[in-house]
Amino acid sequence: MNVSCRATRSPLRCLASAAVVVGLLAWAGPATARSAPTYDGALSTPVEDPYYPSHGDPGVDALHYGLDLRWSRATRVLHGTARITLRVTSDTDRVTLDLGKPLTVAAVSLDGAGVSWTRSGNHLLVDTPPLVAGTRHHLTVVYHGTPHPVTAPTSRSDLPYVGWHTTGTGAVWTMQEPFGAFTWYPVNDQPSDKAFYDARIDVPGDWVGIFNGRLVHRRTTAGRTVTLWHLGSPAASYLTTIAIGDYRGYRDTGPHGLPIRYWVHRGDTSTLSELRRTPGMIRWLERRLGPYPFSRIGTVVVPSLSGMETQTLVTMGGKLLRDYPPREFRSDLLHEYAHQWYGDTVTPDNWPDLWLNESFAMYTQFRWEVSQGWRTMADVRDELDSLDAQLRAEDGPPGAYFPQDFADTCVYYCGARMLDRLRSKLGAATFDSAWRAWPQRHRWASVDRGDYISWLDYRTGRSLDSFFTTWLTSPTSPP
Repeated sequence: MNVSCRATRSPLRCLASAAVVVGLLAWAGPATARSAPTYDGALSTPVEDPYYPSHGDPGVDALHYGLDLRWSRATRVLHGTARITLRVTSDTDRVTLDLGKPLTVAAVSLDGAGVSWTRSGNHLLVDTPPLVAGTRHHLTVVYHGTPHPVTAPTSRSDLPYVGWHTTGTGAVWTMQEPFGAFTWYPVNDQPSDKAFYDARIDVPGDWVGIFNGRLVHRRTTAGRTVTLWHLGSPAASYLTTIAIGDYRGYRDTGPHGLPIRYWVHRGDTSTLSELRRTPGMIRWLERRLGPYPFSRIGTVVVPSLSGMETQTLVTMGGKLLRDYPPREFRSDLLHEYAHQWYGDTVTPDNWPDLWLNESFAMYTQFRWEVSQGWRTMADVRDELDSLDAQLRAEDGPPGAYFPQDFADTCVYYCGARMLDRLRSKLGAATFDSAWRAWPQRHRWASVDRGDYISWLDYRTGRSLDSFFTTWLTSPTSPP
């Protein structure tokens, strides 16, 4: 997620084809023994989040979501079927998933047999036969209703609500960090649980339903358009996205033949011209962070003032370009692309460690702005030094921010200041080497600060625990 002046409370707060076929087979029901994939690449160790424990269940390790979604523009009703392959992490006779209260469950089955369920607020509680720790199961949930976004735990003004948004025309868009996927499908909505995804989206007329990953199929018939999508890299739920509207797709090519696709509303040429800077941005990022970690990249433009690093398909607010100078849109776009390395391929397993995403993406953004000649690193340091104490007092320190101030400025700015000091401490060559190596050596991982600090200690031969503890948790500005 990006941060900028618009999100502040005051002027100072500037802020492989076979896998596709197998995944699509999930819509037909429980896979046969011959066709069933293992989804071992999505094995996770879910943990209860210290900040938002009511979201997600560490007893569930989701491996694959097969989503079949039909949207009615006229009635604003979503009809969905979610076929979920999951692993239970302990012996249990109940599976709990997050699902928005406005959505009505019509039927639930486990391994092909109907089971009973109850609702408790934004949770779906499924009663099951005794399940043994480590076993895998296929859960199917049929549901419908009118999704609504929920209040975000933040004081930011650019994204006060997260989850499913419906516009006045019936178009749809989502941003859902730290949670919000539960507003439109049953999910283990926590960052420590990654899964593969396939989605079938059925929308009215010649509108288009857009999702993460590869567009496998698109067809318009009988007055409706159906798209099939495959995300072949495991993703945390907050990194999924959906957009429905009068979109047109444009192709582009990045480094090494990387497929790029931009989705903008029909007739929007101004945003498209900015998005076509993407190949150059990816080349710049690859020189610093190593090879791009996924098979494709793209952007979908939505009516928002924020941006979100949704995996392989960044969600960008078109209002940024309308209301602010083009440089701000470009910086935010670069920031979200940087997250594909820091946040998407390697993801924090808890929200107090949001800095593992945002501090690195913000630092990368600053370095890019300097490379464009827009400012100097001396300017950046002066700004960060002048704001650090104030931001720690208002938001809490970057590694122990106040839970009601999720993704506020301190995690970005104070965390970036910490990384700049770390570069001085380690030396530019050592820091830049580690900056590049971390996401390359930890692909598909979910981690915490201990993992990062231990890895950096080993790599550099230094003991950095005291440094990070001070910078991440001090309520006052470190010298």
